[in-house]
Amino acid sequence: MSLQDEMLNYARQAGGAMRTREHRERVVRDFCRFLRQENIQTRHLPDLKIRQIKAYLEHLRGKELELRTMQNSMSALRTVLKAVGRKPFAEHSDLSNRTLGVSGASRNGTHRPVGQELYQQAREGLLRDDPSGGLAAVLSLQWTFGLRSLEGLRAGRGTLKRWLQELRRGKIEVVLGTKGGRPRFVTILDSGEARLAICEALDVLQGTGEEYLVIGRQKTLKSAYDRYHRYLRKHGLRGEFSSHAVRYTWAQDALHHYRESDFSDREALAAVAQDLGHGDGRGRYVKQVYYQRSPVPGQALLPSTDSPGKESADPGSQAEE
Repeated sequence: MSLQDEMLNYARQAGGAMRTREHRERVVRDFCRFLRQENIQTRHLPDLKIRQIKAYLEHLRGKELELRTMQNSMSALRTVLKAVGRKPFAEHSDLSNRTLGVSGASRNGTHRPVGQELYQQAREGLLRDDPSGGLAAVLSLQWTFGLRSLEGLRAGRGTLKRWLQELRRGKIEVVLGTKGGRPRFVTILDSGEARLAICEALDVLQGTGEEYLVIGRQKTLKSAYDRYHRYLRKHGLRGEFSSHAVRYTWAQDALHHYRESDFSDREALAAVAQDLGHGDGRGRYVKQVYYQRSPVPGQALLPSTDSPGKESADPGSQAEE
């Protein structure tokens, strides 16, 4: 077994969400390609040296990558090393982000909320390319419930029928496709819009006879995911306005919903964090990621009504961060 095969095996065993595993595997392939290019003859994971990982980081630095990208690459390699039993090596002080000079990157969100016009434009394009309506139905579910794309893609007939029943209690439970396999409840912001989105999806499934809304070429979840995102990019949902940015839009609407229900900003942030699947102790994180940017540059997203000191002093938020 080659070093790359060995590393890929452990990269998969380390688990995580699908996109996390895919990213980890990409880093492994890139790392092994770098070793081959440099004629570094390491054959097995236990033989890796600190200087080789440092050399790879310098290679990444030479490509002028973002700080967060380099941090994520190092994190992926550490995960693989820990999976093979080399935790002390992975956590060696010489391989810390601080020592490597890649610490301190901002965690501000990199997306911008999708406006109504762009959303409608994308939906119309998806309906033209896919008259069955499956692609558009997944986008509508993301828009209406703040779902991740995988959660929308995994919404089969049984899930949709259950959601339709759950509308009466004001929350739906999202189980399949969640990050880390953690089920969560999502608050219904507009019951009429929610019913329309679910019924549209059910009508699509009845018309196609399929179990899921999007079917990829290989009939796998990954091929469905790739097909969905390929068409989203075609119709303008890419970069800072990618499908994940739809969650930013939903987060803004949810914050407004909770404020109208007399929640304080801190309570509203905690509630939105739970709806998005981050946990109630992640209000500060949600504020930093989802409310820093808007469809219109310079537009204020989160006017402060609580003092900044109170927010930063929240022990729950700091522990979760």
